[in-house]
Amino acid sequence: MRKNTVISLTATLLAANISFAVPAFADSLQTYNLDTMVVTAQRESKRDVDTPASVTTVSQKQLVETGASNLFDALRLQSGVTTYSYGGSQSLGGMNAKILMRGANKGTVVMIDGVPANINETYYLDSIPVESIARVEIVKGAASTLYGSEASTGVINIITKKKMPNTLSLTKGEYGREKAALTLNANKLNFAVALEQSDPMKGYSSNYKQINDLNKKSFTASYKFDDNWSFSHQHNDSKYSYDQYDKTWSKLTEDANYHYIDDFSRLQYKDDSVSANLFYNRSNRRNQTYNVTGSKWTKSDHLRFDTIGLDLQKQITGKFGDVIVGTTVSRDSYKNDITVAKNIKPGTKINEFRTNYAVFAQLSKDLGAGYTATVGARETVVEANKRYNAFTPQFALLKKLDNNSSLYANAAKSFKMPTFTQIYGGGGANFAANPLLEPEEGWTYEFGYKKTSNTSMFKAALYYMDLDTIEYEGKGTSSNPYVTRNMSFKNKGLEMTYEKDFGSKYSYSLGANFCNPMGKNKKGVWERKFAREQYNAGIKYHDAKFNAALTGMFTTDRASGWGDLLPVNFIAGYKFDKSSSVELGVENIFDRNDIVSNPGSATKYYCLPRMVHVTYTYTF
Repeated sequence: MRKNTVISLTATLLAANISFAVPAFADSLQTYNLDTMVVTAQRESKRDVDTPASVTTVSQKQLVETGASNLFDALRLQSGVTTYSYGGSQSLGGMNAKILMRGANKGTVVMIDGVPANINETYYLDSIPVESIARVEIVKGAASTLYGSEASTGVINIITKKKMPNTLSLTKGEYGREKAALTLNANKLNFAVALEQSDPMKGYSSNYKQINDLNKKSFTASYKFDDNWSFSHQHNDSKYSYDQYDKTWSKLTEDANYHYIDDFSRLQYKDDSVSANLFYNRSNRRNQTYNVTGSKWTKSDHLRFDTIGLDLQKQITGKFGDVIVGTTVSRDSYKNDITVAKNIKPGTKINEFRTNYAVFAQLSKDLGAGYTATVGARETVVEANKRYNAFTPQFALLKKLDNNSSLYANAAKSFKMPTFTQIYGGGGANFAANPLLEPEEGWTYEFGYKKTSNTSMFKAALYYMDLDTIEYEGKGTSSNPYVTRNMSFKNKGLEMTYEKDFGSKYSYSLGANFCNPMGKNKKGVWERKFAREQYNAGIKYHDAKFNAALTGMFTTDRASGWGDLLPVNFIAGYKFDKSSSVELGVENIFDRNDIVSNPGSATKYYCLPRMVHVTYTYTF
């Protein structure tokens, strides 16, 4: 990959009037009370303590305080989520870095401003610029009733800023990490554009692939027509290179290149009772590999996914309670010019479609004596290789102990369709198609407690999951390809978090998660998945000029006998005046060599070594 300097990056950005802004500890960072208002869990704005679900709200300020370089690395330090990735570049070909809910390998829907952004079950959180985000809401548990097929185990809703700050930022880090940025606000129009690159690194994978060789561009624009109508578009252009070496790391055998272009468009209307989202998503993915030994290009997939959809909802308040009714209609398409799946004839072209229809309703009723009952249901019809029908109900009961504490119980059914590539093939020669796959279905049960005050927030949740899921088996080789099949999954666990502000300048957070995720293999034997224990902690300081934060996560008792995972980051920022600030970040401060890939994978990918980066931000 051609090496560019910070100076050339900056010149390019200024000339094009675009850039990537890494927010410093500045006045533009929004803060939130510990008991926040959340909208994702029930499709309406409610206090967290009044919501019968496990919800985590992460403000942009909190994202920055993790010291992470991108959204994926920031969210992986949040309590109660499991992640895996493929080295410093996070993703490798069709295998994207994932954030999992409660040990389930699939079923997390990622949304941008309430609109689904999943494409063929993939999402690239490492490509979303943090400076465009106001907050992220994470809902754990089945959410298919309100959000459909993809939300079988949880939701990540990325809520973008309505008004961008005017900032210019430059970042320089180790291992070739460079960023440059410019965000602009022009009354009703907002821009945030990102450029990022880093150098390749050897020795961080067990299959002798170099990692960290990336070049990313991301452009976000939004326009607010009036108080009700708005339009936004996000464009991501990401290039990854994973060169293959021999076992001595000295001889190049393959030059593998992946180029992904993703676009997300949203036209939105919202008033006091009605919301409408017209959306269009496209992902264009091209892979090319040059075999150095054979002096030839190998056959690679060229995939394109498109989704166009409309989501409508109406809120009705009356004596009978609060009602939400809505409908979602979408059409998905999948094209593959050069399919190379293991059990598909080489060169087969794929052109498949899927149409999704759904209606949903939710009723919340005050029963008196502090009790509120919520009942919801969704009917889904999918026209694909055959016709699928699914009815997904949800029941919740919340008891307010007082104005600042509550107990709740929640039971929800989930439903999830197989992906296009799982059914028809695609993603490489080491993957096999399975047209006989059935949708995932199951139930999640949850009981929780929440208590908040002006300076603290405590949450605890007990849960049990019983799902029929789709999993990959095999080694991902030409002789033993990855094969998808339906399997049983179950998990039970306890989650606890505590946040505390003490004084006007200090705060800390703690989290603990205990669970036992299990999946049944093709022999009918239950096997462990991911990890059984996770602990999170963070401490922060802030005043008018100086800010600092230390954040870490400890994962232990991992499946496959893999060692503990302990990412710890530090960040410190100083504000010279109202215009200038500087930030020092240190990722992986203990310089650990932890495995960050899926414990079920035959290949081990390792985290990057300790990395220091410095950011200067000018606000105007």
